[in-house]
Amino acid sequence: MAEKKARALRFNPKSTRKVVHRTATAARTIGHLEPGVHVTGLTAGQFSAIDAMEYLVDELGPAEVRVSTWTTGLYDVKRAAAIKVAGRISDIRMLLDRGTFEKSPQFAGPLIEALGAGSFRCLSVHAKVIVVTGARGAAAFRSSMNLNKNLRTEQFDLDVDDEVAGFYSEWFDRLWDEAGRSQDNRTIIRNVYDRFRQGVTDPEPKAARGGRGLRDVTFSAADLSDLL
Repeated sequence: MAEKKARALRFNPKSTRKVVHRTATAARTIGHLEPGVHVTGLTAGQFSAIDAMEYLVDELGPAEVRVSTWTTGLYDVKRAAAIKVAGRISDIRMLLDRGTFEKSPQFAGPLIEALGAGSFRCLSVHAKVIVVTGARGAAAFRSSMNLNKNLRTEQFDLDVDDEVAGFYSEWFDRLWDEAGRSQDNRTIIRNVYDRFRQGVTDPEPKAARGGRGLRDVTFSAADLSDLL
């Protein structure tokens, strides 16, 4: 087996914009973007990675978008599809964790319908990275955020820098190509979509001894998104 090596890009930006905000939108928190801008920030979860992605596309697009995330929600993907239809995204590809994608066809199926099976590939991934390559610059956004909003403390780092964006683009493309060569990947997506079309859902988990069953818990729409 080939040795797996970690890789890192060392760089020394001239200056970094530091931002902390509890209520501001992605646009207000991140600020104007142009090549050479570096931003590091903390939020209270008032905006999600999909909000940041949309802002990056607005600032740098029309753009090609690469997304690596552990989990996503239907609302997030429908928003991405709407941005693509509007012409602000020329192409979007998503790397999703195999386990979270495979376990719930009732949620994963609509994701496939929104963007098409060719927009997704599955593998073991927990990295939360968005790369936007646009007409006015390329940016890499790394954060603790999943695509959906989560009202908890979140952090992010953003670099509008061709070298940094290229570093993450190369990493993404290698994983994308590797997953594409796997018959498992094609089988997972096909089986998930078939199960969705057939109305098959995963069985309800049994309640832990002494705990509450699933029927005893009330979920909001936002909570359900987090189950993906």
